[in-house]
Amino acid sequence: MTESPSTSTSPDPSGDARETIIVGLDQSNSARAALNWAAEYARLTGNSLRAISIVDWPTGLVGAADGGLPLETLLLFPNEEQSEDLQRATRRIFDQASPETGWDLQFRVGHVGRILAQESRGAQLLVIGTGEHVGLGRVLIGSTSHYCLSHASCPVVAVPGDETEAT
Repeated sequence: MTESPSTSTSPDPSGDARETIIVGLDQSNSARAALNWAAEYARLTGNSLRAISIVDWPTGLVGAADGGLPLETLLLFPNEEQSEDLQRATRRIFDQASPETGWDLQFRVGHVGRILAQESRGAQLLVIGTGEHVGLGRVLIGSTSHYCLSHASCPVVAVPGDETEAT
């Protein structure tokens, strides 16, 4: 499976990539916390923000265990209706952060950690949520935060979610 090109929901700012904060976004509480932290930091520093929502295929849909999509869809590539529902739900989360002009939300398909590490090249900062998978879930799915901490090309901020959220 090759990773899909990004689908941007707003124009890509033409500014310096070093001024961009990248944040991984799904429907989990820790991703929401990461987005809120990144948004506050971007406002304080005057940087642009690019949130990237990634369907982790073929492993499954990131955030699905948090009430996103039913279990039977985890190992299947989402159909158009599921993709649209996921994008609408993610857009609502992004909009709750009150995005500034020039902030961007993109949708991608592929290995979450790999895509975020690639996007970190030239970025000022990568912000990710933590605490999603423990035990067997971490063995089967792996840790996106660990992958990003090991492979990102810029500093990484790992934002914990609600402690009761672990799956």
